[in-house]
Amino acid sequence: MLTLKNILCISLLMLGISIEINLAKECKIPENNEDIDWDKVKNDWYLVLHTNDEVMNEDVIGAKLQNFSNTNEGMQMVVTNLHENSPPQTFTIDRTKRIDGVYYGMKSEKPAVLASHTLTQDGGTNNNAKKIDDALFNGDILVLYDKKNYLVHAFCSLSGEWVVWSAFPTLNPTIHQISSMWNKLIEKGIIVQLYPSKIVEHPELMESLN
Repeated sequence: MLTLKNILCISLLMLGISIEINLAKECKIPENNEDIDWDKVKNDWYLVLHTNDEVMNEDVIGAKLQNFSNTNEGMQMVVTNLHENSPPQTFTIDRTKRIDGVYYGMKSEKPAVLASHTLTQDGGTNNNAKKIDDALFNGDILVLYDKKNYLVHAFCSLSGEWVVWSAFPTLNPTIHQISSMWNKLIEKGIIVQLYPSKIVEHPELMESLN
């Protein structure tokens, strides 16, 4: 799990950012991003930090990303989401490459994908989470990856705010890994506050899937 020291360092990093930059930049996918060879993305990656959007603060408590590969259109990966309101869901995601580092989320009709982010405790649909999904599946997604420290997905919500989901090769990232991610977000003009996923407090839930 994230240690208290790590959480404190995250808070200090965010405080430093807020002091240095008074106004957050508008949500706009930047150009001139790094290309990613998905066939070389190895190991499993875990969603550790996020913007506490409606998907992450209601139902999804963590995620594992794995089995990455290049496709003719762009990329493919396998995602396992852990939920508070339903059993884990594992599904394949395909994305079309726009330009280097920018992908288009292809809408899936698979029940596992459609329900993965939007379930409520009574089995209904969280409409606010669905809006996040609508933005995810109908707009550009910026992917930031440096091969060993972080794998970030960032996109604009329908209301024009950044949604950022940051994965690491461990559920307990080092301060170096976290600061490397922050530096890249700042470089891209993405100024957000991030929160630990609930799964970092209960890593045994993710380990039980292995």
